[in-house]
Parts: sequence; C-alpha cells; structure tokens
Amino acid sequence: MSETARTGPREEGIWSPRYRSLTTGLILSVTLVAFLWLGVATVLPAAAEQLDGLSLFGWAFTAFMLANIFGTVVAGQGADRTGPTRPYLLAFAAFVIGCVVAAIAQNWYLLLAGRALQGAGVGGVLALAYLTVGRAYPDALRARMLALVASAWTLPALLGPAVAAAIAEATNWRVVFVTLVPLVPVGVLLTLPALRKLGPPEGTTPQSSRIPLTLLLVVGAGALLAGLEEQNLALMLPLVVLGAAVTLPTLRKLLPPGTLTVRRGMPAGMIVRGLVSTAYYGAESFFPLSMTQVLGLSTLESGLALSAGALTWVTGAWIQAKLDARSEGKGRHSRVVAGFVLLLAGDALIAVSIGTSLHSVTLAVIGWAIAGFGMGLVYPAVTTIVLSLAPKGQEGAASSNLQLSETLSVAVITGLGTAVSAYGATYDWGRDTSLGIVFTLTAIAALLGIGAGIRTAVRGEAAKTPEKEDGTGTPAVQKEAGRTA
Repeated sequence: MSETARTGPREEGIWSPRYRSLTTGLILSVTLVAFLWLGVATVLPAAAEQLDGLSLFGWAFTAFMLANIFGTVVAGQGADRTGPTRPYLLAFAAFVIGCVVAAIAQNWYLLLAGRALQGAGVGGVLALAYLTVGRAYPDALRARMLALVASAWTLPALLGPAVAAAIAEATNWRVVFVTLVPLVPVGVLLTLPALRKLGPPEGTTPQSSRIPLTLLLVVGAGALLAGLEEQNLALMLPLVVLGAAVTLPTLRKLLPPGTLTVRRGMPAGMIVRGLVSTAYYGAESFFPLSMTQVLGLSTLESGLALSAGALTWVTGAWIQAKLDARSEGKGRHSRVVAGFVLLLAGDALIAVSIGTSLHSVTLAVIGWAIAGFGMGLVYPAVTTIVLSLAPKGQEGAASSNLQLSETLSVAVITGLGTAVSAYGATYDWGRDTSLGIVFTLTAIAALLGIGAGIRTAVRGEAAKTPEKEDGTGTPAVQKEAGRTA
C-alpha cells in the first residue's frame, strides 16, 4: 500500500506546485511597494523642508491616499470584469510615473502630484494582491497567505527606512523615489503568468461602474479636508459642509449596506479596516516627523525607529495565522479586539512621549512597537473575515471596499493632522503639542475599534471555517453568510 493510500492525499499549501508561482509573484509585488512606502515615509520630512512644504506636510499622505481610493476601486472593478492582468499593468505604470515625477519635483505641489500617482498605483497593486488571495486560495490557506503577504514587509521594514535614509544622506532624498524603479519590470514579468491564469470570475454578472462615484468621493473628501485646514471661516464652513454633503452619501453607496451603522458581520469589518488604518497608518505618517522635529533624531535614526512597528506587525500577523489555523477560523473577532487594545496602548504611549514635556525616544519607540503588534493581529484577521463573507465572484468588490475604507480613513486622519499643525502654527502651540494631539486622535480611533471589532463576530462563526468548498476555493457557505451579515 502506498504512503498516499495509507495517509490520504496530502493537503496543498501555499508553496505547493498549484500556488507556487502565484505566491511568489504576489510577495514580490507587495515587497516592491513596501520598500517605497516605508522608505519614502522616512525622507518626506527632509523633502518638505527643502521644498517649503512643512505647513502642508500631511498632504503628502492625504494626496497619496485619496488617489489610492481611485486606484483601488478601478483595479478591483477591472479585475472582476476582465481579470487582474490589465489592472495590474496599469497600476504599476502609475506607480513608476509617480516615482519619477516626485524625484524631479521642484516645488511641493509637483511632489504632491507625484505622490498622487504613486497612491493610485499602490492602491491598485495592493487591492489586486488581496483580491487574488480571496479568489485563488481556499479559506484554509487564506490566513497563512495573508500572513505571508504581511511578511513581505519584513525586508522593507528591516532595510527600507534605514537604506532610504542612508541614500538620502549620501546623495539626496530624490534618489529614494527612483531607486527601485528598475526592479518593476522584473516583478511584473514574474507575476503576469500567474495572473493570466486567473482571468475574470465565471458565472457572475458584472456590477455597475463604481468609477464616477469614486471620483465624486475623492472630490468630496478633498473639499472636506481642505476646509478643515482653512483659517478663514467664510471659506472653511462652505468647504466642510459641501465636502461632508458629497462624501457621506457617496460612501454609503460605495460600501456594503450597513457599513456606516456598523452592522454586524461584513459591514463591521469594513469599519474595523478603516479604524485600524487610522490608528496605525495615521500614527505612522507623523511618526518620522515627530522623531526629527521634536525629538531631534537624524533621518537615519528616524528610519530605524520606524522599522520597529513594521517588524512587530509581521510578528503579530504570524501569530494570528497560527492561532487561526489551530482554531480553524474561530475566534478571529477576539483577536481583532485584542489587537485594538494594543493599538490603543501604543498610540497613547506615543502621544505622551511626544506631546508632553517627557520627550522620550525610548517610550515613543516602545509605543510604536506595541501598536505594530496590535496591527499585526487586527489587519489579517479582519481581512480574512471580510473575504470569507464575500459572495462568489465578488471578491474584487470586497477587496476594493476594504482598501477604500482604509485609504479614506488614512486620508482623513492625515488631513486632520495637517489641520491641527496649521492651527498649532497659528496659535503658537508648539510642534510637540500639535503632534501629541494627532497621536491622541489615532488612539481614539483604536478605542472605537474595540467596539467595532466586537461586532465582526457573526452568529454561527464556525460556518466560515474551511469545512465545505464548492470546488473553486470559495467556501460554499459564503453566499448565505454574505446575505445574513
């Protein structure tokens, strides 16, 4: 009797021949994006200082995230209609052009244009990565694959900020934007064969175009954030009112029903993705600036400090994956709640370290590391929850909705951070006080996330464990779970 006959067929893994090329391609794509993401965050304070952009510093992230919304939705919709290949190529094209524009920028506004192009490209690449995990891998492998995607940030976390800072100090910050551009064709060529095999989902009716609504959302959010920064009440009030009047109804149409009221299940998962991104990415956007402008660290030292959160994020993601596999998917919402508790503690510690007379580098880095570990627990867990509830053939929409919630939330918190900085400059608060308020806002987002995380639990949670599949790698119970969520 053969070994296979005695033990049964061996369970496929993410590195089995069936998934090997796709796994490799996704990891390479995310790694490339992560190098730019972490490296640029380290050198942006120096760029803003040289281009006289410190008063509008947050817009380097806000423009990136608003454009990210557009890239996310376009890529997700394109993948659902024609397959992921064409959106993937377009996303990386925008990414490369944005890097070049930022590198040659002679003023802060042109750099912001480059950041917007980068954001559109990064949004598309990441949306397609999560879409592909949801569509190509069975539920039993998704948590493991999401942890591996998170681990693709390990090398960039270790080397990205430090290498970017070293390059900036040896040459200038412009070189950082184009250092990895020559590697893009390599990543594309390795990824395309696996993406072409996926194609569009079969047996589903394409949803109506979300692009006009997405453009409306970006314009509305941009007006709202511009209004928050305006000192003149005659301009501020109309912009804020108009922006809110456009943004909220549009967001209600784009996201699943019940999202804005935190309905249990998938809608709550969308809110969790937004709150966890606010708590972590919002803090990350202003962390290097705090290190250099308040605590007096060099660009290189700031980059090393930034790496702490990324490394603990990867650690938390792997722990979440192991617990997920051991419990067969049960208890994900509990890990979401636990992660938010850690994020609250970490952001609060940073707020105290930066915003008070304490001015402690050690406590700030410890807080950032704690926040990163919490992010590692929440992010893959809530992503798996939402993808497991997505109806068959609509994984692209679910993935783009997750990214939409994330990017809009980060755009809002960075916009608010810029507004706080502007008010602080006007009323002589001091940069430490202004940044302390920003980190307090991210801590509040983590506090709200605890309540939202509780609502990600769905009755009959065991229904989302990988016990039954319909032959496509999608749990057969997802259709019913998606309706009852």
